[in-house]
Amino acid sequence: MMVGPGPRSYEQLAAEVIVPAREARAVEVHAGQILQLVDLEGQQVGDLIAYRLSDPTEVFSAGHTVSALAKLVPEVGDELFSNHRRPLLRILHDDVGSHDLIVPCCDPERYARDYGVHNHGSCLASLEAAVLAAGHAWTVRGETAWNVFMNNRHEDGRIVTYEPPHAAGATIDLAVLDDLLVVLSACPQDLSPCNAYAPTAMALRVWEPEG
Repeated sequence: MMVGPGPRSYEQLAAEVIVPAREARAVEVHAGQILQLVDLEGQQVGDLIAYRLSDPTEVFSAGHTVSALAKLVPEVGDELFSNHRRPLLRILHDDVGSHDLIVPCCDPERYARDYGVHNHGSCLASLEAAVLAAGHAWTVRGETAWNVFMNNRHEDGRIVTYEPPHAAGATIDLAVLDDLLVVLSACPQDLSPCNAYAPTAMALRVWEPEG
């Protein structure tokens, strides 16, 4: 697995936001900063969305990123694109190397349709609540989310979900290329191997680079 420089190369921690298990939180980041997503306890997936602060109709787009990269799993050095094909983030370091850009984030209909469970927490509901808590009424679309650390495999034309193998403290570090509101959900899925059946907390850390 390719990795880049770890957190020791970053000069100053500007902000840290803990994302409780089964919830979501938002943070503003600015071009030139480094955004670090941290799995605090291991085997946890985070669903990420992002809005350009100057025009919140422009958002991170999983589909446009797949198209721009011509690959299903982004790697260190790859940029992550908006729905206008503008690069918003770049991967600097990745402890895990397994991420999903195909499957929409979980929503109430997913639990009702696939599991017969109603009123289950979902990434979509958590992301909507976090955007509102940040003071915005912006639309959240599940198909734009990036499923960070999700261990999906593509087997014989099918998508198969396995438990994430990564341990506590695993990170992915992203160079921020534009001024953004980033929202991360610590996925509440406990009915599939997605989070090893036991959702846990994550963290968003914003670093200022050296120099």
